[in-house]
Amino acid sequence: MPSIAGDADPELVTLLIDGARYGDMEDVDSALAQGVTVDSKDAMGRTALHMACANGHCDVVSRLLEAGALTDVQNEQGNTPLHWSCLNGHKEAVRLLMDKGASAAVLNEAGRTPVDEALTRDFMDIFELINSYNTAGAVSVEVQEEGAAEEEEGEGEEGEGEGAAGRSVGGAQAPAEGGLS
Repeated sequence: MPSIAGDADPELVTLLIDGARYGDMEDVDSALAQGVTVDSKDAMGRTALHMACANGHCDVVSRLLEAGALTDVQNEQGNTPLHWSCLNGHKEAVRLLMDKGASAAVLNEAGRTPVDEALTRDFMDIFELINSYNTAGAVSVEVQEEGAAEEEEGEGEEGEGEGAAGRSVGGAQAPAEGGLS
């Protein structure tokens, strides 16, 4: 069981966070009905929304968002629910978060955005989804192959360098491996 910080009833917080982790809507609803704060955190700074997003439980994600869960809350490593959704390839969870205004520009302690996490696992569909939200609060990034020649405006949108070793995101190399802690 997680150690709970800052809530009056640690058992209810555990019920909420574990319910979200395992996709148990009954436990989530029970905890919320008993007055637990939707953004309560465990000892590692994770909320129920972090856990539901990490595991792709979109029905729980929707319920938590309806209950007012904060989309950009960071855990101890600076990861948001969007970081976790992106790293684990949960496109629908990404969509739900972005629809509620989640920021794709938040950096975790490793200096990585949610987009960086998606690209780590080659989740191009998630990269494209986030890029389609090119609005205030979202980050627009371009993927370019390393070594690609700069193209003149209007001649194309992607670099085409042969034998490229990786992708760059907003000028920074997207790592080939790694992840969230």
